[in-house]
Amino acid sequence: MAGHHDQNPFAHDDDINPFSNHHHGVPRNSRLTTLAPEPAVYGHVVVAANNSLDTPAKLMKKQKELEAKEAELNKREEVLRRKEEALARSAADIRLKNWPPFYPLVHHDIAGDIPIHLQRTQYVAYATLLGVPISLFWNLITSIAIFVSDAAGAFIFFSIIYFLLGPPGAFYFWYRPLYRAFRKNNGMNFGCFFFNYAYHIVFFGFAAVGPGITFVGLHFAGFFNALNLMSKHPALGIMSFIGFGFFALEFVLSIWVMQQVYRVFRGNAKATTASIAL
Repeated sequence: MAGHHDQNPFAHDDDINPFSNHHHGVPRNSRLTTLAPEPAVYGHVVVAANNSLDTPAKLMKKQKELEAKEAELNKREEVLRRKEEALARSAADIRLKNWPPFYPLVHHDIAGDIPIHLQRTQYVAYATLLGVPISLFWNLITSIAIFVSDAAGAFIFFSIIYFLLGPPGAFYFWYRPLYRAFRKNNGMNFGCFFFNYAYHIVFFGFAAVGPGITFVGLHFAGFFNALNLMSKHPALGIMSFIGFGFFALEFVLSIWVMQQVYRVFRGNAKATTASIAL
């Protein structure tokens, strides 16, 4: 029993050990052969493992095709942009008429059309526009009262003409040009406003003074006419003084508007000159 050695159960059997160095089975220097590359399969599309690169001629052709497509897209974008601008201009021209409220004839929206830094001046100019019919209507009432009391001539005719033609003339000759000048920054509209608004200021300055010796038959409820009426007809004199107050307020506000618009115009002119110089 002592001379008998049991077989080691952990000993490796060379016959089944593939890593043994004996010459049984596979030779020592034998190597596994690598498999040939196979094309990758994605779905039903077979992608070759070794794709040949495009030649320079093909690359140049593809580049030209891409450039042609890009030029075509740019051309279409330009046409589309022009159409959008044309539609925007037509939509701007076709705006809702909302003024005057009782019988809309034109579009008027200071908050929506005029830049915010110019709205204050535009609102004061709008107040002077409304002051035209108010002051001329009071002047007409005063003229009728004087005519009824004294039968003092044909100045009522001129008062009626001023009242009927003054408000629409003020709107079309100086208020609308100012509105367009602020909205579009147009020099021609600025020039039209300055010319006609200067006449407006002179007219109301003369009406506020109200000289009784100038233009026989022409009457304004101004300061001097009010003084002349106070001695004979105090009530008519008071009405004339109220008319003087309307004319004077219109005159002062109009001068302020003229100054503000002139500053805006000079600022735009300087900005344009500076941009040209740059």
